[in-house]
Amino acid sequence: MPKQQIRLGFIGFCKTDLILYLSRIINSLGEKAAIVDRSSGHELIYSVPVGIYAKDRLDYRGVEVFLDCGATELIELPLDDIYAVLVDYGINGNASGELKCMDAVFVVCDMQKHHLVPLSNYLSRAAEIRNIIRVYRDMPSGKITARYADSLLNIENNANIIAKYEFPLNETEYAVRLTSQYDDIFKFNRIPAELSQMLLDCVIELFGIDKKTAVKALKKAQRGG
Repeated sequence: MPKQQIRLGFIGFCKTDLILYLSRIINSLGEKAAIVDRSSGHELIYSVPVGIYAKDRLDYRGVEVFLDCGATELIELPLDDIYAVLVDYGINGNASGELKCMDAVFVVCDMQKHHLVPLSNYLSRAAEIRNIIRVYRDMPSGKITARYADSLLNIENNANIIAKYEFPLNETEYAVRLTSQYDDIFKFNRIPAELSQMLLDCVIELFGIDKKTAVKALKKAQRGG
């Protein structure tokens, strides 16, 4: 019997590299992965190889990528034989109805107010989301804390949150994030151990992969494999 498809949604900002990293790990496991851009901002278009970005569908090193799908529902796409479907929703309100169909949803943001406020508005209008993984990135020192951001997003007491991650501003990690936009074969072995651990946690918990196999796939993907 074919494996049950796993669908992961990503909402918010500063998340494209995380989607790419996870897709590379799944690919390293020998499984089929697809990335679908259902966002309004279409940031993913800047993270695929120059010269083919204008296509709506492409193969990016073994990962199926569907671009410009803001108005295209998942049911309309040929995803039946894909094991892991990673969907970037951004803050596309027209697509928020699909969030209830996701096995888990990553809520990702930095601390910039012009990101947090639109995300807060989006979450206030979205239907109930199950299995939320809340990720804050580029956290500065000072009064703008994760607790404050949770309060602004009104998710601090959400029973559906299964994990929370906070990552401080890290220049090396930021450089690696940029590299994932510019290089076809990119390495992400220089990301902080905490971020690597989050990716590992997700592969183990969300896909049911044993730790030894997951670690091997992570290392291979990080090397650019």
